[in-house]
Amino acid sequence: MEKKSSGNKIQSTVLVSVFLLLTIGMLTTVAGAQQNNQAQPAKYRVGFLGVPDEPEVEWNDANMQRMKELGFNTMQLNIAWGSRPNDEALNLEDVVAVPEQFQLPMDRTLAKTLRTPERIEARSAKLRQRIAISKKYGFHIIFHFGAPSAGHPRQETEPLPQCIMDSNTVNRHVAMIRAFYQKFPGVDDLLLYTYDQDAWLCSEYGPCPRCHGVPLAKRVSAFVNTLARTWKEMNPQGRLWWEPWELSAGEVYKSMELLDSSCVGMSIHSGITEVQIAYPADRWFKNVLTMAGDRSIPVIGEVWAGSPTEELEPYTNIPTPLLTLRELRAINTAGTLTGIKEYYGNVPGEEDPNLRMTGIFFHNQDISDDVALTKLAEPYLQASEGVKKYWELSSEAVAIYPWDITWFAREVGRSNPSHSMTAATLRGASWETPSWQSSRKAAFIRTDQTGEPNFWEREDAQIRFELAAAKMEEAIQEATSIQGIVPQQYHTAFDKGVEELRGFRKRCLAFAYHLRETNLANLIRSSIRNGLPVKLRNDNIAELREILLNDQANQGKEEPIAGALKLLDRNVKTFLDNYFLPTKTTIKGEWNGEWNDNWSITSE
Repeated sequence: MEKKSSGNKIQSTVLVSVFLLLTIGMLTTVAGAQQNNQAQPAKYRVGFLGVPDEPEVEWNDANMQRMKELGFNTMQLNIAWGSRPNDEALNLEDVVAVPEQFQLPMDRTLAKTLRTPERIEARSAKLRQRIAISKKYGFHIIFHFGAPSAGHPRQETEPLPQCIMDSNTVNRHVAMIRAFYQKFPGVDDLLLYTYDQDAWLCSEYGPCPRCHGVPLAKRVSAFVNTLARTWKEMNPQGRLWWEPWELSAGEVYKSMELLDSSCVGMSIHSGITEVQIAYPADRWFKNVLTMAGDRSIPVIGEVWAGSPTEELEPYTNIPTPLLTLRELRAINTAGTLTGIKEYYGNVPGEEDPNLRMTGIFFHNQDISDDVALTKLAEPYLQASEGVKKYWELSSEAVAIYPWDITWFAREVGRSNPSHSMTAATLRGASWETPSWQSSRKAAFIRTDQTGEPNFWEREDAQIRFELAAAKMEEAIQEATSIQGIVPQQYHTAFDKGVEELRGFRKRCLAFAYHLRETNLANLIRSSIRNGLPVKLRNDNIAELREILLNDQANQGKEEPIAGALKLLDRNVKTFLDNYFLPTKTTIKGEWNGEWNDNWSITSE
């Protein structure tokens, strides 16, 4: 009996020990998970004044004070957008003269137009004024540039004018960074793009004799390290932030293993594809933070902090403050993040609920949706409850919109609601860069147009456009019901936002109608092809007629819908022989210089 009792005691002791170990392990796991996901104040909160569609925002005391009150502590000196709005600096060459020994034929050509001494000095004067007022308000300062410059318009044919495997290219940039430091005292950090921003890199499989066969990660990390070490030599407290834009996920990871963490930081989009308000902190973003943490590389995450964004341009007033808050929260809890940076630009002098929400978040990273929204709506007084509901609905609508269909889902305000009468496509967009030819194919449904969209692919997009439009209509109705009690000082921004949301809804409906018209036409063709009497498919014909009428009303003009309706009523087969037929597909949806004239998802 004693042995049995002793055995039970031992067994009980073991079970208790195992239980305690498991419990401690579980608590440790939970605590670790909480620690990894807890809110953290960003050391750098980066903004800048002006946006590509509204670049002439003054760097004055009122705007700087407002940015400081919102919680920003770092200013990017230039808009640095590929279209060069308001002649903003985009490359080092735009504000620093290229030393004679490094000048190339493209430099001599651009010296007569884009980079005359007068234009270089005008841009330089802007930078000096912005540096001075930024320092006055205690801001950390970053200058953003693309390198190596491939000219303007950018040359993409290899070998490129400036190849990072060419010692002259490296020495040229070392000399220009030294000259920049001397010319613009007060700049703390640099932000470098090595693709886009008129910058470009050779491929390892192309005709460049220096780069052929040499992995991109090896080449670009060496270039970035050299520039960063040069800047640190001039400015020991400074850092060069590198944006690995257009590199594939694998190349980013590999490059990080080769970066000099003592002087290089990373500034990355909130996703491998783009900055997308509805898709923040994807797996790539989290992986970068984890790997950067292992190597002590600081990382800044780029987001939309205000209402103006590339996704919605030229609309600049559509409020989605709940999405803004959730975007900021997502990247801030994805891992160790050193900074949060505006990607498109800020207009602090105008009422912008999204920008004010960013300020609320900067001051309290743990704030809940409801508390934040209530605080945001307080200035609207008796309209506050209605405004909260409006913002909730508009945020939900923009979240539902199918941003992942194609890159062309961006810049929604540029599309024409009067779509083509050929078969609706889903236009793909792509460039000859590592990311577009690899990682982004998993993020966008369409990156090329080598074939027609499948029936279900069209239907998927159609349904999501319809749902987004329906939610926008709810938001518009809520906003309309309270327009009369919105405080006077907010009327202009509020009314603009409602009007722009109407425009967004119109475009969603245009896409949905076009997609459904095409699928219906193909269904009726299928009836004929399969020997089924068309009269048994009158439901399809009736629906097609109804949608065409709705489409006509949405377009706000009679033609071309009126002619199509007459033909549909007179002879279905003739209608099918003339409308919603596929056009010749293109191999890739590459930039042709005309997108702004025909910016549409469903029309060639």
